Amino acid sequence: MLKFLSKPFRQLTIPASDREFYRSLKHILGYSPDNLEIYKLALIHRSASVIISPGQKFDNERLEYLGDAVLDAIVADFLFGEFPSGDEGFLTKMRSKIVSRNSMNQLAVSIGLPNLIMVSNGALNHQKYIYGNALEAIVGAMFIDKGFKFTSDVVINNFLRQHINLDELQAIEHDYKSKLLEIAQKHHVKVTFDTHAINTEKQSPHFEAILFWDENEIGRGSGNSKKEAEQGASKQGIDWLEKNILSNSDE
Repeated sequence: MLKFLSKPFRQLTIPASDREFYRSLKHILGYSPDNLEIYKLALIHRSASVIISPGQKFDNERLEYLGDAVLDAIVADFLFGEFPSGDEGFLTKMRSKIVSRNSMNQLAVSIGLPNLIMVSNGALNHQKYIYGNALEAIVGAMFIDKGFKFTSDVVINNFLRQHINLDELQAIEHDYKSKLLEIAQKHHVKVTFDTHAINTEKQSPHFEAILFWDENEIGRGSGNSKKEAEQGASKQGIDWLEKNILSNSDE
């Protein structure tokens, strides 16, 4: 399956068995890939890892790592040009919103990537950001296959400009926990989180966070990391505060 392991990357002909995959990928990305094998690897989730030999498995995690770094640079360059008067803080927040797990997941769905991803049903049911992670891996594969300039042009013109609304993004506040702590400080109230693992399996770690406003529970959240769980609890807590406390104050 992964022929690139035993021969140079560049692939000049498309085997009949790969033509449907090739056409689908070309439609999604908007260009013709040179090395199809590296894109196949980018779409293999760790739950569907290809075992080559004992201790050797191949999935998209290394490409995801590479794509994450490449994507950060591309988005930073894109925003630098789009907002010539934006300061460092603004640009950093906007970049964080674009490359957030939720945003990448939505973008992957928008371009039609999920149908090409190899993943076990169990992982798909327990891990929310498989699609976005695969998109980052695709960016890593694109970088290896075509280079930075080409990758940047595709990401900006085919993905960001067509699927990301910068005006809407500016209005979104993702850091609910920081906002919650600011509200608590203003009201002189102690906020605490009871965050604990509810599933410790290596393939799908899961956490739950319970938020207390003084001693009153006002929110719960869950996710694949403590941070994600606490963000979810914070969002629910802010919703509660807006209905029960902030509506009667100047906040």
